[in-house]
Amino acid sequence: MHILIIDDNPEITENISLYLRTRGYVTSISPNGEDAFDRIIRDASYDFLIIDRMMPRIDWPSLVRMLQARSIHIPFIFLTALGKQIDRIEWLSLGADDYLVKPFDLEELALRIEAITRRNGSIIQKNQNLHESHDIVFDMGAHRVTRRGQWVDLSPKEYELLEILFKNRWKVLDRDFLYEKVWWDYDASDKILETINVHIAHLRKKLSPDIIRTVKLVGYIID
Repeated sequence: MHILIIDDNPEITENISLYLRTRGYVTSISPNGEDAFDRIIRDASYDFLIIDRMMPRIDWPSLVRMLQARSIHIPFIFLTALGKQIDRIEWLSLGADDYLVKPFDLEELALRIEAITRRNGSIIQKNQNLHESHDIVFDMGAHRVTRRGQWVDLSPKEYELLEILFKNRWKVLDRDFLYEKVWWDYDASDKILETINVHIAHLRKKLSPDIIRTVKLVGYIID
């Protein structure tokens, strides 16, 4: 599941993001309501929002109304500072699923997200195929790769190679294994190393130099 965290406090957003990733979620961070709105409009992969109640540029009620005006309905929980009065009528009328008062326990946040997604039935099968690394989002279900919300044009073999690497993320894959999986319809030859190196170079150029790491004398890994 892809969660967008909207808060102008980098320490809070990083802590939430790191913790949720350990729970298996894909996370992105937005520093304000305006940026969040642009991200959501460009990229339809977000399944849940964590919204700070006091956001710069566009406040949270305005953000929610702007999304609803475009028929975009994403489950969300909002964060509020300790001691701030909460207008329950307002947040209920806007469709907020829950709220948490800062400071809060990260495990409680994760449990509330799980409860909301179960209740709303918003955990969908495609999210099992959604992966993120750096600013790259790889949606296997939609057969789509985006960078900073922009679609990336990959050749069939580049896509297959990237898919194998993402499916085996955190594992070092040797070149023979990659060639067998991606170039199964070709005769093996002494050009295995050259073929894979060229395609890895193309992926790095199109996506990011750091997206795929070379493990010397072994192979490649996405970590």
